[in-house]
Amino acid sequence: MATEKVGIIGYGAYIPIERIKTELIVKAREKKRKDLSQFLDKVRNGLLLRYKSVASLTEDSTTIATEAALNAVEMAGVEPSKIETVAVGSESKPYAVGTIARHVASFLGLGNQVYVADLEGACNAGMQSMVFIESQILSGKIKYGLAIGTDVAQAPIGDPLEYACGAGAGAFLLGRDDPLATIQDTAAYSSLTLDFWRREGIPVPSHFGRTTVEAYIKHVIGAIEALLLKRPEISLMDFDHVVFHQPSGYMPVKTCKTLTQENIEILDNPELEDRIRITPEFIDEKVKPWLRVLDTGNTYAASTPIATSDILDHAKPGENILAVSYGSGAYTVATWLRVEDAILARRGKVPSVMDYVNRRRDIKLDGYHRLLRFKGGSVRSRLAAPRIVAEIEPYNGQSMRFTLCNGCQRVFYPPRDRCLEYDCEGPVEQHTLPVYARLLSVKKLTLRDRLTSNFDILKQGKVLIVDATLSELTPGMELESLIRRLDNEGKQGLIIYGPTYRPAFRAKALVKKAEASPVLAS
Repeated sequence: MATEKVGIIGYGAYIPIERIKTELIVKAREKKRKDLSQFLDKVRNGLLLRYKSVASLTEDSTTIATEAALNAVEMAGVEPSKIETVAVGSESKPYAVGTIARHVASFLGLGNQVYVADLEGACNAGMQSMVFIESQILSGKIKYGLAIGTDVAQAPIGDPLEYACGAGAGAFLLGRDDPLATIQDTAAYSSLTLDFWRREGIPVPSHFGRTTVEAYIKHVIGAIEALLLKRPEISLMDFDHVVFHQPSGYMPVKTCKTLTQENIEILDNPELEDRIRITPEFIDEKVKPWLRVLDTGNTYAASTPIATSDILDHAKPGENILAVSYGSGAYTVATWLRVEDAILARRGKVPSVMDYVNRRRDIKLDGYHRLLRFKGGSVRSRLAAPRIVAEIEPYNGQSMRFTLCNGCQRVFYPPRDRCLEYDCEGPVEQHTLPVYARLLSVKKLTLRDRLTSNFDILKQGKVLIVDATLSELTPGMELESLIRRLDNEGKQGLIIYGPTYRPAFRAKALVKKAEASPVLAS
């Protein structure tokens, strides 16, 4: 049933499987401190930083966004060809020129008649993309659009930012057809406050430290004020679930504590004081349960979308959600969502946020350092990273096509009828792999074979296994395909994406959930 208001008709998240305890990094970077134990306690219980998600060598903001978007589309049950816009917010674009949005559109099979855009706005950009999609739908320009926040957060090694920066994505498919949550209203608040920035060509950001705390609190509260001014019938206490951007657990909690004061001096509009004031109990019950930063670290533009998705995984029809994103620079958007009855039938069709949180493999500090070296190294050094190669057989009938160019030895997905490089004579070969497969045999490349390219692996009819260790793989087990980063032609060349496999997770997560659900007597 179409509604007057635009809403979320499907949502999804993605969090990389590898995590590292924040305290392991802190101990290594701060080992000369005499007050190390007290400092660790401050990070753990003051800043509320426990774990952070770590993107693998095959992951980047594009691949992460693709899985989150796939979840959103599958939950909605909308044909991909009917989606007319993809807007992606990120501050870790793999290409300076070349969009994440068009890659996601192609990987999901959206076709060619699609508006695509990558948005800036630091960590605010993910929720800002939702506002842009909503406007397109309200204008009648499109019927469905994908809004995505995705990041592999960057930080200088040894900088306090490194303790928090994680990786993840959240996606919302918007439309008017039977939404599971309607957008009741949005409000923005911004100013020229460059508390955090990254210059052109510089790989990691710079910041003014504590200035960000002040800017964050001012702008988050400013966006809430803007919403309350637009909607005089509501107060902050009316919301059932509240999430703010999560650079740490400390920042949203500190902002909330500011709003418990008898005199809230930071307000631009003192007449709103009674409507914006909250209680300590409100913080404990309606804010703290959604601090996913404890599990993922700061996922930048994905932070608010992931936490909002987590709320939607648990919310009841009729409940009201307030999501306030923040991006340094500084920009905020407050989004008021109302949960609708449709959520009961649609929720559970794809893995939940907590399914991804619980799909966790802890890595040690040396593994984390090794990954950083591989990511920052040459093409040859990345090829030398350990890889698992497998032989597979089809399972469940569905297939996917990709192209191998024998001239330049590139992999193209989606497939092409000729090489992308005009002067390359090829020839090209069209290949097919199953969407779902069973494992026949598996091996880790030996030191002698590690320089074998992923092109050659696919040419031999074999595939790359990701998100698994050798000990977790057994012949006959079910695998699922996913698009990952296969090759990186140096700092100026193409990034090559293509099919890989992992042990079946998405379908099995739903089976486990169904088995755990109680059976109601009729």
